[in-house]
Amino acid sequence: MRPRAGGWALLTMLLATALVGLSASVTLTVHRLERDRDREAELLRAGIAIATAIARYRDSPFATAPELPRALGDLIEDRRGPRTLRHLRRIPRDPVTGRTEWGLLREGDRIVGVHSLAGRPPLRRHGFPPTLAAFEKAATLREWRFTAPPPGAFPTSPDPRRVPSDDPKGRNP
Repeated sequence: MRPRAGGWALLTMLLATALVGLSASVTLTVHRLERDRDREAELLRAGIAIATAIARYRDSPFATAPELPRALGDLIEDRRGPRTLRHLRRIPRDPVTGRTEWGLLREGDRIVGVHSLAGRPPLRRHGFPPTLAAFEKAATLREWRFTAPPPGAFPTSPDPRRVPSDDPKGRNP
């Protein structure tokens, strides 16, 4: 006569399968959170880069008066002076939506800033620089508004090839 197994092997296999599934689910959740945090950090870098480019466009030495761009493409090719200036090499993509389309903040027909078109709530809620302190109260990433800093916020740095030296013949060391 054979002893009864009682189905313990089947029960053990079902329990092991459930544990593997649960650990895979937790791993995917953690990975998704890390990916979203990385995308938010990229969004901060891209938004600040665009806002900085808008301010540089406005403060360009070739502009007769402070003037904001009409389109983001103006930041790539600023043709207002004797030579083309490039405040950005390209329009960065929004890392959250994956597109180069941004929400535009306007004053009249001029762009003063951008925001993401993503509607999800941000993971990051604190630790922003003082200029971005309003981000702490944002309910969605769409409320992260990157605007150009006020005029004169950037010190004008001279071209390093043209810095005067102490050499009487004008040579740089």
